Amino acid sequence: MVNRQRSYSLAVTPPTQAVGRVVNLLPAGVYIVEHEQRGWQCRLAASCLLAPQIGDEVMIAGHEHHLWLLAVLTRADPQLPFSLSVAGALDIAAQGDLTFACPGRLALQSQTLNIGAEQGECHIDDLHYHGKSLSAGVASCSIVGKSMETVWHTVVAISHRLLRKVTQTEHVRVGQWDCEARDYARIHGKQLIVTSEAITKLDSEQIHVG
Repeated sequence: MVNRQRSYSLAVTPPTQAVGRVVNLLPAGVYIVEHEQRGWQCRLAASCLLAPQIGDEVMIAGHEHHLWLLAVLTRADPQLPFSLSVAGALDIAAQGDLTFACPGRLALQSQTLNIGAEQGECHIDDLHYHGKSLSAGVASCSIVGKSMETVWHTVVAISHRLLRKVTQTEHVRVGQWDCEARDYARIHGKQLIVTSEAITKLDSEQIHVG
């Protein structure tokens, strides 16, 4: 059996337009495209956003000893994910609506994420957030739900006015409870029971009972 070694050197006259297959990727973004038993060194055209893979059938074009890979025609493995790649920053602008839709997973990964809009809506059936810190500044906030559960190591709440209304039962279980009113404190109920296991103390300048 005779081994035939293919030559991948750049020809003197590149083809004006041809169809080839990607066989190698060199450093600095140079693709080796095989056409008519010869390898052609091609730069990726700026209009070709789909990143070529080894084995893909591509369109190449040349001009004055320069070759460009213009487009990917067919994929060698259709199961591989399509990758859109650009050399620099990418801006997508639409005169109308812009929609991203997929039946599977939609992932966003970046060092910094900025979202700006006059109005927004978010509908998620099940949301899990994991992060180191969360800071939000809003003029007003309204939350309506059926149940809420929070677990914190430390909670600090500061406000000018606080109104809490419970229509049925409220249970408070604390290790130590210290309540201080600067001006006026009132506890009222149809039935009021105060019990203690050790000491119950009332201290005031005047104490009225009855």
